Amino acid sequence: MKSIEMKCFEMKQSHLSKHVVELEQCGQMEVFVEGDLDKLKSCSSVFLTIHDVGSSYHSWVTFTSHEDMQETKTRSLFLHVSLPGQVPEDEDLSPDFTFPDLQAISINLVTVLDQLRVSRVVVLGDGAGANIACRFAMFHPSRVHGVVLVNCNPNKGGNAMLSIFKGRKNSMEACKLNLKNVGKYEDAVRKREEILSSVGSKLRVDTLLLAGRKSRTVQGCEVLHTQIKTGLCSIIKLEPDVDNILEETPEKAADAIILFCQGLGLVPTVQRKVSRGSKGAVEDATANATTTKLNMARKLSMEQLDVPNLRRLSLTSHMI
Repeated sequence: MKSIEMKCFEMKQSHLSKHVVELEQCGQMEVFVEGDLDKLKSCSSVFLTIHDVGSSYHSWVTFTSHEDMQETKTRSLFLHVSLPGQVPEDEDLSPDFTFPDLQAISINLVTVLDQLRVSRVVVLGDGAGANIACRFAMFHPSRVHGVVLVNCNPNKGGNAMLSIFKGRKNSMEACKLNLKNVGKYEDAVRKREEILSSVGSKLRVDTLLLAGRKSRTVQGCEVLHTQIKTGLCSIIKLEPDVDNILEETPEKAADAIILFCQGLGLVPTVQRKVSRGSKGAVEDATANATTTKLNMARKLSMEQLDVPNLRRLSLTSHMI
């Protein structure tokens, strides 16, 4: 496994273009674009990523650089959002700057799409970023194809974040994050309000929940799954020893996200790992089982097209 320092060094070599967007109630937000904005902004496969607290947009760039994401990346545009002060080696945020709450970020983040002239996106959120992504999908359903929530905690904030923050201190320092600025993001996460009471009526887009069984958020993801309207949400829980899905099992996260997007009619020509020939009988069997379930869901939908409001994707799996 590569060291944290090596991963951070490699991210500096990524070919990204930076755009600074002024968001009402949030201030300036940096967006790192991966792909040809001029050529791909009008295509269907545009992704908006939002990172976790104690992390940065680098975590999503690392993920999209994984070999199993290469075909998707060459056919898509990625807009990696960096929350205020969370870029590695950032200077201290101004003492006068008030870090926006998660609700304000989710409401005003649509300005990024407006300024970059992107109509609709698949939103990818990790941890606290998943909470923001879920809120964004509720506020702006017409701008969202679907939303992927990785280790999403839908509950009201609290002091539990403090231990998580301390546990990631070494990795944050290795990636040269400004700990004072990370603390401001962490404080906004602790003060968040719950979203469970809202998703049933307000979340109207296809949703994929990815949860590591070792993560503290797994129970919250399970409850969130029960609250989202039937037929809209799928949940996949990874192995018992998995916490950070994007870092520990990127190949399985990639497979699930590609399958989800293809269920939405996006990236249809991308071959998933199982289609190219995966390594190991166990991986083949479990991936094929997932594909079978999706095909059954599609067949059911085709047979019942006369039923109003039937969604086209309904997949629930407990393990890849």
